[in-house]
Amino acid sequence: MRKQTLFAAFFTIVMMCFVAMSFSKKPAASELTSSIAAGEGQIAEMQSMYDDMQQKIDELELNKENLSDYLESLNQSYNAAQMLIDTYNVQIESKQADIDAISEKLDEAESQQTDQYEAMKVRIQYMYESGDMNMVDALTSDRSLGEILNQVEYIGKLMEYDRSKLEDYENLLLTITVMKKQAEEEKEKLADMKTEQESLAADLSEMMAGASKNIKNHEEQIAQAEQQALAYEAEIEKKKNSVEELKQEESRRVQASIDASILASEIASRRKAALDAGIKYEEETTKAYIPAADDLTKLAAIIYCEAGGEPYEGQLAVGTVVMNRVASSKYPDTIEEVLMQPYQFTPVGSGRYAIALAREPDPSCLAAATEVLINGVRIGSWLYFRTVNNIVQGDVIGTQVFY
Repeated sequence: MRKQTLFAAFFTIVMMCFVAMSFSKKPAASELTSSIAAGEGQIAEMQSMYDDMQQKIDELELNKENLSDYLESLNQSYNAAQMLIDTYNVQIESKQADIDAISEKLDEAESQQTDQYEAMKVRIQYMYESGDMNMVDALTSDRSLGEILNQVEYIGKLMEYDRSKLEDYENLLLTITVMKKQAEEEKEKLADMKTEQESLAADLSEMMAGASKNIKNHEEQIAQAEQQALAYEAEIEKKKNSVEELKQEESRRVQASIDASILASEIASRRKAALDAGIKYEEETTKAYIPAADDLTKLAAIIYCEAGGEPYEGQLAVGTVVMNRVASSKYPDTIEEVLMQPYQFTPVGSGRYAIALAREPDPSCLAAATEVLINGVRIGSWLYFRTVNNIVQGDVIGTQVFY
């Protein structure tokens, strides 16, 4: 009995070693834990970068808003300057019209003064020539004193009138000249104020152009920062999915290890019980799978959906995974049931599998299915496969990793 007990213990140890060896090709639990920790650290780092980028976007948006307010203020000042320029233009035009009217009056007064002066000269010349201004002749003439005095008085009044008229025209000319000079000075002041406003408007226009350029620069920076933030967000989501896959893989590995340990313990217990009872113990062998009528077509269809563009070895590997699941106690016992398990084969859920099944089988995929199903070829002990992502470790064939 002691010998049998020792044998059972030895067998249990051997089975445990076998279980450990079966997982030696896959990442150890500690490696998965380290990868999960590293992935979570990267997520935290990228989240910090994402938060920094969001803060930068907020600052840029605030600066842009301030610039927009500044631009609006400049625009209001520019419009006010333009309104003043328009007002000065109207006033300058009005003042020029006044100057033109005054100039016409000045020309008219100068003309009248000239006419009056010429008329006076003509009258004086006429009186001299007619003898009206020869006082000696008048006194020695036979005219009466009254007539002589009347003649002298008439000449004096006429001279006084002419002199008064000339003075009036001179005063009028002086007044009009002063008015014209004043109007021209006012026009010049208006022109100076207009020039000042035009200079201010030009400065404001330049400042507005600079502010607009700065706003556009901020908009470009915001667009770039938002694009970078989206990239961080996508990378964070991708890394989270990867970490989640690692955690699921870790859970599968732990569960598989537990299942294998339980199976080894059960086998050891059965062997010990048989030896204790003096019965020869024979291990159960896996029954040969008897394919259903349409299993070959179904296997070829799923191989086509999962590895139609992969090398032939990759197609054999997908077929091997399906048949390994059929043979595993953790999965159903038929190809149909294995393929129809929820969330196991993506093409089944998406409808691609049904489309492939309705068509003529791909020759390469049909050949791979025949080798695996009919000829019993198995090129690995894998139960899972996925696209290579540098996270899950296993045997890489083409673009897929089998584990």
